[in-house]
Amino acid sequence: MNIRRITLTALMAALIFVLTWIPRIPVPGPGGYIHLGDAGIIFAASAFGPWVAMASGGLGTALADLIGFPQWAVFSLVAHGLQGLAVGLIFRRGLGWASAILATTISVFIVVAGYFGAGIILQGVGAAVAEVPFNVIQALSGSLIGIPLYWAVRRAYPVLENYSDRSA
Repeated sequence: MNIRRITLTALMAALIFVLTWIPRIPVPGPGGYIHLGDAGIIFAASAFGPWVAMASGGLGTALADLIGFPQWAVFSLVAHGLQGLAVGLIFRRGLGWASAILATTISVFIVVAGYFGAGIILQGVGAAVAEVPFNVIQALSGSLIGIPLYWAVRRAYPVLENYSDRSA
């Protein structure tokens, strides 16, 4: 870890925190919400690689949960940390359409499985099942926003490639 990687991780964690907490859409049920934090995680995985995405995705979402939903914080730390790690590792092989589809599929699976398990523990099976469609929407929209955002930023600012650890 160098100072650049630490700084990128902290900046992305702060951005993911904001994207998780501020533009949130409440969902029916026991208080969950859909947010744009997943888009930040996917962008971080695309731009900066798996380790920055894992740390910033887990920390950013967990910190947002600590404000209003503290019982979910540990689960968010793990689920979104694994999401960032997996997507970042997939994107080490390339950033084309095939990788994007695979990364999206894995991302959705990790988030849905993680929150399904957490939902069973915290709320019971019925509530966990009811939240699955909303978790799919959240994780899928994260990829549908985060990947094209990365491609657009990379096109406008090619130097972004210098900050990636995909070759590591």
